[in-house]
Amino acid sequence: MTLRFDLVFPRFKLLSGAERAILGLAGALAEAGHHPRIICHQFDDSCRELLAPGVELVRSNTNLDWSKNRYLNAVSDYLLSFRLVRLLDPTADVRVVFGPALLITRCLIRNTRVRTPVIYYCWEPPRVLYQDRLLVLKRLGVYRHLLSPLLVIYRYVDRYLVSLADATCTSSAFAASQMQAVYKDEATVVTLGIDRNRLDAVEQKRLSGKKIILTVNYLHPRKRVDLIIRTASVLKKIDEYRDTYEWVVVGDGPERSRLETLARDLDVADCVTFSGFVADQELPKYYAQASCYVHAAVEESLGLSVIEAAYCGCPVIAVNEGGVKETVKDGISGFLVPATAQDLANAVDSVLRSADCGREMGLSGRQLVIANHSWTQGAKDILKLVEKIGT
Repeated sequence: MTLRFDLVFPRFKLLSGAERAILGLAGALAEAGHHPRIICHQFDDSCRELLAPGVELVRSNTNLDWSKNRYLNAVSDYLLSFRLVRLLDPTADVRVVFGPALLITRCLIRNTRVRTPVIYYCWEPPRVLYQDRLLVLKRLGVYRHLLSPLLVIYRYVDRYLVSLADATCTSSAFAASQMQAVYKDEATVVTLGIDRNRLDAVEQKRLSGKKIILTVNYLHPRKRVDLIIRTASVLKKIDEYRDTYEWVVVGDGPERSRLETLARDLDVADCVTFSGFVADQELPKYYAQASCYVHAAVEESLGLSVIEAAYCGCPVIAVNEGGVKETVKDGISGFLVPATAQDLANAVDSVLRSADCGREMGLSGRQLVIANHSWTQGAKDILKLVEKIGT
């Protein structure tokens, strides 16, 4: 049976984890013979290369950026999500709302005799409500006094709207446990994959010269790239690494200027390179050159870049928290360590000192990704959930 899907997400910004996940699942549903439509306000050109044949893009081109402060602009993703309702397909069989699009759930279930099922895909309970509230408010300037009480109120709205969805799903067992704790409801884990053809197009080899340590992230406080820079500072104090390694940070975001200032303050600007946003087709070259990949994000629900790096044969050194504990096997495909600069530096040192260790971990990581992550399985998980709703 062919199904029509509306996948609703207000803003596709520079291609990062959320955008990859939605586009990957949409492509897998199209490949399985279904009809997915992506409904959004903004769709950055960097995301177009992952828009698979058979996936229809419907966008309003509504301007969501009314301020120079990116954190304030994110409010528009929520407040203007209601304008997406008029773009929905009235004949859709399933509607999947992502992130801020949860706000339209009430509209989707109201005043309809035969209702289209609504699935809420939640990477995690919104951090700005439950974890990062003070961190984000700090960066809002005078607007924090207005938004602080509104965020407290929205917690109740968030929980209410989640309860209206016919089903919830997420990307990892860790994220599902967070949702259980906040919403008191069981979420289905939907497998996320990677574009293996794109990653295989680059020969997996290490180049001569400096040893490359790689991090790929949207530059947001929760990604904890400041810890990466502090780790680079610790590593630089080891004599043999003083002029023999380069830490490459791929990605852009609201914290970039702060992080570049920190690198200068810690005297590591000469060995930490901020590459900015890198197009999806170019990213495999960075994985291919890396001696190891370092992940420091705060309780990340999964981490698609971690999976991509492992598939490309990079040993992964990660903080021992969040969904990454499900994708990195400590001592086998990489190291899971406490979230301190010293512990991360020690793990990097262990990998860089032994080429055999790095090679074996890289091979193990690749096999784990091949065995556990594919978009085809993700589409099957979604379809199984749809079937469950209908029974």
